[in-house]
Amino acid sequence: MLLESLTDRLGAVIKRISGHGQLKEADLDDALRQVRIALLEADVHFLVVKDFITDLRQRLIGAHVTDSLTPAQTVVKAVHQALVDLLTGPQVSVPGPGAAPRRILLVGLQGAGKSSLAQKLAAMLSGQGLRPILAAADLDRAAAVDQLVQLGAAVKVPVVTVAGALDPLVVVRAARKEAERGGYDPLILDSAGRTDVNETKLDELAAVQQLFAPTLSLLVADAMTGQAAVDVARAFSSRVHLDGVVLTKMDGDARGGAALSMRHATGLPVVLMANGEGPTALERFHPDRLASRILGMGDVLTLIERAERVADSQASERAAEALRKGRLTFDDLLSQIRQVNKMGSVDELMAMIPGLNRLRDKVPGADPQQIRRLEAVILSMTPAERAHPELLNGRRKRRIALGAGVDVALVNRLARQLDEMQKLAKWGRKPHLPGGLAGLQPPPVRSRPRR
Repeated sequence: MLLESLTDRLGAVIKRISGHGQLKEADLDDALRQVRIALLEADVHFLVVKDFITDLRQRLIGAHVTDSLTPAQTVVKAVHQALVDLLTGPQVSVPGPGAAPRRILLVGLQGAGKSSLAQKLAAMLSGQGLRPILAAADLDRAAAVDQLVQLGAAVKVPVVTVAGALDPLVVVRAARKEAERGGYDPLILDSAGRTDVNETKLDELAAVQQLFAPTLSLLVADAMTGQAAVDVARAFSSRVHLDGVVLTKMDGDARGGAALSMRHATGLPVVLMANGEGPTALERFHPDRLASRILGMGDVLTLIERAERVADSQASERAAEALRKGRLTFDDLLSQIRQVNKMGSVDELMAMIPGLNRLRDKVPGADPQQIRRLEAVILSMTPAERAHPELLNGRRKRRIALGAGVDVALVNRLARQLDEMQKLAKWGRKPHLPGGLAGLQPPPVRSRPRR
């Protein structure tokens, strides 16, 4: 998980000073030294680290432990506010309903995830009731145009292409004309990715920006590239106007210092974060939420927003109705597993719930491989077996295990879990206790009658 090592190190610093009655100078020096090491190991730009530590020291010097705050809580409060200030920049947002026409230019190096980001952004804006259209102006990379067409089709968003075009300005003119003719808004232009930053390519990009006249220009940067992402941002902003940054691959396991370095080192605010491969894996950047996540304080608001964005209300209603009837099937279970997967990895979701981030290693379900195995087991069943779990016998379970490439024990465990969910649903319908407490009391244990 991104910045996990930073979270662990800061947690160790806080734990070390827990139990102290006051913040002594030696404790403060040690805490700041550990925070500095943690930031540098997370690949945060060294100049950013220097300014951050200076700011944090000023916040903590003279800080005293009140009746309501322990030394550890005092440090957490100061670090949290320093992180928020570090990440907060000018208010820039993706234009939503009410402001038209909207034209969004995406720039960046090859491999940063620019085309995928165009799809995610189009899907996000479609969900807001807009009619986005994409334009394939990346004419340098082989198959870039075809890739964007496929990505657009997956989210039902049209893509403007010009067969045989060699000049991106031709695509810009065609895209603006098509967007106006078809009433599409916003228009999202995927510009050519650069393998490196050179003057010729930057001149071409400047010409594209001038003709396109974007209302929002975003630099797409790979969060896993660390300090190099800061250098890229500086090079681009020296030649073209940029309004903000989108950080991709925020779900990666790299050190992720770019997330903390970008705003401070370039003056550009981070606007969006892409945290997965799917078209819905895009969220608005909230400095306070990322700071809370880094400090292991969770991020419940983002978790709720993700759930609302990916929720299939019809599938959830079917599952709820099945539970009410005590008739849950493997199809219902598969639907719920897939909805949870759309929200992100179990590991990532646990990090958003306060207190659970420290338990990730102790929860078997946090293993994404385990989730995929459960899905494979269900998909190895016939439609009749998924709809009628009672059909499963020893022979069928062995066949399912062989098809999914797992042990029969896993098939048995999944079947037992479904059966237990059925029983829980039935208990909930029995008035064991008055009012809203019905269902909280387990059924009585019955002894087996003697023969």
